[in-house]
Amino acid sequence: MSRKTFKEVCRQWELEKAKFIKPTSLAAYSLTLRYHLEPRFKTLGDISPESVQRLADEELESGNSPTTVKGIILVLKMVIRYCERNGWMPERKYEVTYPKRKEKRNPQILLLDEEKLMLSWLERNPSPANLGLIICLCCGLRIGEVCALRWEDVDVRRCVIHIRRTVHRIYDRERPDKKSQLTLGVPKTEDSRRDVPVSHYLTNILKKVYLDTYPEQYIVSGKEKPMDPQTFRNHFKKVARILEIPARKVHSLRHTFATRCVESKCDFKTLSSLLGHADITTTLNLYVHPGIEQKRRCVEDMMNML
Repeated sequence: MSRKTFKEVCRQWELEKAKFIKPTSLAAYSLTLRYHLEPRFKTLGDISPESVQRLADEELESGNSPTTVKGIILVLKMVIRYCERNGWMPERKYEVTYPKRKEKRNPQILLLDEEKLMLSWLERNPSPANLGLIICLCCGLRIGEVCALRWEDVDVRRCVIHIRRTVHRIYDRERPDKKSQLTLGVPKTEDSRRDVPVSHYLTNILKKVYLDTYPEQYIVSGKEKPMDPQTFRNHFKKVARILEIPARKVHSLRHTFATRCVESKCDFKTLSSLLGHADITTTLNLYVHPGIEQKRRCVEDMMNML
């Protein structure tokens, strides 16, 4: 067993990985190391099948999802394999047991009355951030995509919004004193780089402020720099409190858009393209969850045929 500390090994592993993977991927690994693994393991001798299982159990108990915990264990196993290849640790099997999958919960969406209330309030209280929330409800954009929108991405004549970039936070390996930094990047997949048609309702709202802007200005921040997604999340929570709407995540606006499209009998292939999914299965599994009223209409339509 090597006398190297776990932290030393992690730094060497990061330098090795930096030669082969994207900075954004490495940043995610670095965050996992800093906040989940390095505080737990001081030396390589602290790592055992039992301690790895305890790590998984405690991460689950803290509220992390099984998917998140599996990602943490995956990073740890990559570091372990690196140590084994270099002869710093003996080869072992690290089998982690996870609890049986719980019943899948449908994503949260705004009720129709809540959506109408929010749109009405947002329109009566114009601001860059409120416009961003309207765009989320009307176009189903991801939070990083809407925060990255510039006015040059809006074609009010053709009623189209061009999705060409996204905003995210990544860990800065070169500056350990700074937890993360705001970064502009390309959308997560090729299909995420897309053109989204804009309804006449949203086009009329955009036209009211379009002439008073310049192309490089970010829509949601109203400035030359994009708004931090966390700031946008906080703004959404504030609006929900004002309207006395139950707390939900900003991503619920994307779920809401997708659900309204389904309720409007939009075909799934078109919806998948609107959302920027590479695979229609993703759309069906994540966003297509009919509500009770839609189910009721289905049953009534079936009975009317008899």
